[in-house]
Amino acid sequence: MLGQLQNAYRQALRNLVFVDFVNKKVIGGFDVLELELAKENACCKDLITAINHHFRRGDFDLAKERIDALRKRADYINRLENQVKAYRRNKLFEIASQLEKRGKESKVVKYDASPS
Repeated sequence: MLGQLQNAYRQALRNLVFVDFVNKKVIGGFDVLELELAKENACCKDLITAINHHFRRGDFDLAKERIDALRKRADYINRLENQVKAYRRNKLFEIASQLEKRGKESKVVKYDASPS
């Protein structure tokens, strides 16, 4: 039951969008993803601390439970990171499309532009 409530809460957070009618803009989307990703990273750090604590105390069953929870959180973080990458990629294509409409030549590349 608790797991179902947590899943429902996570889904509601993903779909949460606020509308600022005064400034005529939508608050949410990417900001919510970034906030959720930061929260999950902090949660994983806390789980790692708890695992270390349980191992030092010899509570191996509790450590195993925390390891399973950490695995699930890591999978969720991977999904969030993929969503963030997809959002950024779509935003770049949108910007390139707008530039082309203005007569500017633009091109979105797939490769990392690192100096190495």
